Amino acid sequence: MVAAGPAGALLLPLFSQTGSETLGAECDAAGNLLGKLPENIIYTKAQPGVWKGKEGGHIPVVESAKDGNKITLAVETLHGMSEEHYIVRHTVVNGNGKVLGAKTFSWKDEPASEFEFEMPDKDDCKCKDLYVMSYCNLHDLWLAHTKLDV
Repeated sequence: MVAAGPAGALLLPLFSQTGSETLGAECDAAGNLLGKLPENIIYTKAQPGVWKGKEGGHIPVVESAKDGNKITLAVETLHGMSEEHYIVRHTVVNGNGKVLGAKTFSWKDEPASEFEFEMPDKDDCKCKDLYVMSYCNLHDLWLAHTKLDV
């Protein structure tokens, strides 16, 4: 994502979303933070479990920008919203387990959120990993992994 900031500053891409070929391994890395995760608890594009075929509308899509020491993270889930079936929440957690932001939705909202936070210390490897989650009221918790490009 490239956009002009408040003072016309150019916001450069900061994160690169991982491809489906590595997302399963990265979900395992997330599991290592918490211990071994059982199947059908957290879903990814590579590991959709019981919800195979539902990946496209549940995996959070992540775009980002950097302006100085500030990071802006835009998250969207490409999912229809109805009273019976909707995205409930987006949550962003770094590799150290710190929640950087969360937004809860009603069925009337668009499943899009924006988070701003400070750039982590360049020496903190775990803070370079971000785990972005999207929770669906019918199809559970979906995870995407992004990595800081610092």
